[in-house]
Amino acid sequence: MSTYKSIARRGSLLGTAFALVVATVPSSMVFADALNPLTERSLLLSSSAPGYKDTDGSGNATFAPPGSGPNGVKTGETFTFKVSSTATVKGFSLQYCTEAAGNCQAPGNNTGDARVPDRETNATAKPNERSDLDVVGFDSASSAVAGTDFEILVDGVDQSTGWTTDTANVEDDAHSGALSGKQNFVRVVNATGTAINANQVVTVKFNASASKYITNPGEGSFFVKINTYSDETAAGQLPTTENNIIDGGVTVANVMTDSIHITTKVLETMSFSVGTENRDTVDLTSPTVHGTCDPILQINDNRLDLGNPDAEFSLETDTAWDVFSYWRLSSNSSGGATVYYSGNTLANTVGDEIAEVGATETVSTPGTEQFGLGFVDPSADTFDTELDDGAGGGLFNTDPRYRVPGLYTLNMETNYDEADGDKGEPGTPATAKFAFEKISNTEPKVIAQDNDDVISCSTAKMRYIGNIGADTPAGVYTTKINYLAAPQY
Repeated sequence: MSTYKSIARRGSLLGTAFALVVATVPSSMVFADALNPLTERSLLLSSSAPGYKDTDGSGNATFAPPGSGPNGVKTGETFTFKVSSTATVKGFSLQYCTEAAGNCQAPGNNTGDARVPDRETNATAKPNERSDLDVVGFDSASSAVAGTDFEILVDGVDQSTGWTTDTANVEDDAHSGALSGKQNFVRVVNATGTAINANQVVTVKFNASASKYITNPGEGSFFVKINTYSDETAAGQLPTTENNIIDGGVTVANVMTDSIHITTKVLETMSFSVGTENRDTVDLTSPTVHGTCDPILQINDNRLDLGNPDAEFSLETDTAWDVFSYWRLSSNSSGGATVYYSGNTLANTVGDEIAEVGATETVSTPGTEQFGLGFVDPSADTFDTELDDGAGGGLFNTDPRYRVPGLYTLNMETNYDEADGDKGEPGTPATAKFAFEKISNTEPKVIAQDNDDVISCSTAKMRYIGNIGADTPAGVYTTKINYLAAPQY
């Protein structure tokens, strides 16, 4: 269903030169020059959680609604790209596959409910933690509402009126692997169409709800093949001939990651004092050994305990507590990438919340309710002494196998770039600043981006702060923070 215009008409000499290039570039790039390509392509998921997870940090689905960061079962997706051609577009097709080109196999690793032949059983996978990608509620019979359930925008202007959606299973029987039979092909069509000029930005957005959503695959990366069409036929069936394709033959990519789990407690306390000096101060915790450019390790299911370790990891009114996590991104997307976070503030199961810091970075203030996050410098971490060259420089300066971690081409958003420094303990003024917006649970917030280059081993160290007031209700507070990466191809 991803039809590519023939390159034969360019002549035998060009055909020979092109054949030599095929062996040296990714297969998805081979066809981009033969078509009018869609450029600056990006796919943002509302959640990068695997499609078998739909609960918050407490394991409660109520606080992980469709379209929120922790919910990988019922996600929304936003495709953004520039068109190359000036034309009236009457259709878009989006085909989800495990590879960027060739025979299509729908992504996922679920067993037991796929079509015959069923997917192979993965003996090493956890038996109840697998899922296949599936597009639900956007078939023609479900009557997804344009402008509500899905949106079409051109240069940010809503053009949703008149568009309808349809879905199908479009996998290739010739694929060597087992097929899922799920809805992995989405059509968005309009008999009248929308006039779009070359280099205008098109957004195709699917909004998640209880009945209309996209289920993430269980693990690994996936690709979405995109085409635009000049014709539309009955029942939402897009034409399959190359003469009706305007731009396309290209893909966007994404990958599933799990959440960072944070848990803390607020113990019952009471104190009363009179004085003339407030001694909110800080002392940094010991640095943590950081590795090479291998994938970041998941320890203890990515769970972090925030608080005093001598008091069951509880928060205190006179001391700020912090914990750290990492994320690392590599992508060959020449248009760079954007990284978002998504999640709620610390909350218990009866609705009590520790106040979010807000959109503007603020100094950590013990005695005042705060939950926030920010970047700290990962290169300040201590490295294994076995990698030291004996001169204080370390092999990281000379050995290409190792690289001191950092964001490199990615740029931190300014409200999250001052989390280094003292966090707040008696004796030293706090200097570290944090921000956090709980609306990110349904509207992911940008924390880092770059629009100009490939992303090579960008590593971020994230610091989380927790502060409470004397009147913060007692209870067990949790949250799950998702990090979402959207490369732009």
